[in-house]
Amino acid sequence: MKPLTVNFRSKAAQTIGDEQVQNSLEHVYTGFYQGRINAASDTPNWEELRTKGKAIKDHTIAHLDHYLDMFSEKVEQSGGTVIFADNAEEARQIQSTYKTGMSTSKIKHLLIYIDGMAEEYDVNYNLIKSVISTESAWNINARSYVNALGLMQIMRACATDYKTPHSEMYDPYVNITVGTMYLSKLLKEFPDVESALVAYNEGPRHAKKYKDESTVNELQGVLS
Repeated sequence: MKPLTVNFRSKAAQTIGDEQVQNSLEHVYTGFYQGRINAASDTPNWEELRTKGKAIKDHTIAHLDHYLDMFSEKVEQSGGTVIFADNAEEARQIQSTYKTGMSTSKIKHLLIYIDGMAEEYDVNYNLIKSVISTESAWNINARSYVNALGLMQIMRACATDYKTPHSEMYDPYVNITVGTMYLSKLLKEFPDVESALVAYNEGPRHAKKYKDESTVNELQGVLS
């Protein structure tokens, strides 16, 4: 989402630093915290309800594409319109080409997320997709022989660098976030896209002395 004003960041920083705003935020936090304690003490089966609530939340997130489709259908039945993004055909092509096991709807939502990450970290949208295609063939459960995980095949060291548990790399949204941040870093460190891609695939140390162009050609093939 783009800010509606070019001065958004400076105005946001100024507002956050305002003493009255800070006092209000502190009051909201302490009020919520104390309210939660009071609610827990007044509810005999609080922990049971909390566990059930967490299960509902986890289930909903895991099947978010299904529930978003249900929501969209209900809105349209009521005469409304829901617009997610103009990439449904792109999602169908990915599903058809890679047999990912994901629904078209889920792939579509991932593409929306990738688009946002591409803008946030100034990385070409198609480049991120190409890395995913090459590294994992859009398999969210992919695991290499060197224990690189998920869509963008994140190594443990890379996950640690971004203060994220390696086990969370099977979450496609977390994986794309870390992978995009790392790719953005490499694109700034290396003089061209090809070198950055080699660094991503083989490691930064190999990019400077890499002689065999097979990996570069492989990655370039999905960019064209």
